[in-house]
Amino acid sequence: MVCCVHCGIRFLTHPRNAGRRDLRCPFGCRRQHRRECANRRSAAHYAKPEGQRAKKRRNARRSCRQAPATVPLPNLEAPPPVLTEQPPADESRGDEAPAQLRLETVVLDEAALARSPLLPYIRMLVRLLDGVKLTCGEVLAVLRESLRQRSIGVRRRIDYILGFLHQHPP
Repeated sequence: MVCCVHCGIRFLTHPRNAGRRDLRCPFGCRRQHRRECANRRSAAHYAKPEGQRAKKRRNARRSCRQAPATVPLPNLEAPPPVLTEQPPADESRGDEAPAQLRLETVVLDEAALARSPLLPYIRMLVRLLDGVKLTCGEVLAVLRESLRQRSIGVRRRIDYILGFLHQHPP
């Protein structure tokens, strides 16, 4: 188990990497570092005269190509479709109104979280990665605390409050 140089997350790696201090985690830091290095290499290459000549030839070849057939763009002014969920056909019921499925936010209630089959798996991961044995109640408390974070949506505050009140009426 090693720590990521960038974010500090502990993760499992091959035993041959034991003792290395320059590893990055597979949760995005490794990919980001690879991109940054590639951008630096590319910028250094195109700063040289031979790189500039190669880029000029590549751009000239690109401009000689035939333009692809134009594809009509979708109408961006139309409102997005509302997804509806059709109830199963039941002859005993007289109403046939479809139920609307709102995809604005995801709400996890504590009862569903406590009954989750992933809870033992999460406990095992915490024990493997951090070496800390937690009870189901402690894991639930940590999850509950992390679920209390504010939304990072771009909605106005009043829209967020009205949406919350719509989902949880008084």
